[in-house]
Amino acid sequence: RARAALLGLALLAPLACIRGTIPARELYRIAAAPADSAAPAAGTDGAPPLSGSLGIAPYITAGIYAEPSIAYRVGDAEYGTYPSREWALPLSQMLGVLTEEIVRRHPLTSDPAIYSPPSLRSQTYLWRGRVRRFEEVDRGKVVSAAVSVDAALLRTSDDSVLWSGSARRERVVAGGTMADVVRTLSTLATEAV
Repeated sequence: RARAALLGLALLAPLACIRGTIPARELYRIAAAPADSAAPAAGTDGAPPLSGSLGIAPYITAGIYAEPSIAYRVGDAEYGTYPSREWALPLSQMLGVLTEEIVRRHPLTSDPAIYSPPSLRSQTYLWRGRVRRFEEVDRGKVVSAAVSVDAALLRTSDDSVLWSGSARRERVVAGGTMADVVRTLSTLATEAV
């Protein structure tokens, strides 16, 4: 009986350390805002300004932005990631797909843009982006979303930079759910691109 009791305690002891429940894993995706306000890029005759094809590379993400967990910032300098709230796909890929959708709405080249083609070097032009900031921002009772990206348009034949720019957006989140935060991040990313 003593051995059975000890064996039972040994088996149940690890379970006694677990208190509460582990939160369910939540997966989110960013998407282009339904009606972005960016004016179409066009030459004087309404045609796209560049002749040829455009390949869009996955965005460069570093640090916590390369992780699957959604990043947040408290104030100006304290960062963290949610343990159970994650991106459904890598942020680098979602931003590339978002860029493809926006550039298809507002063409830069005569051929349709394509995200991650089999060979980026076979495209006439190349879009390269880098994430500087993509996070929820908590300032006391106010929750915002912040997006900062850099991008460059290159001619692949000679690796020359035709255009480069940066965009930074931050906006208070309307609503208190993670879905509201992701929706605001999607809107800001659409505006930035």
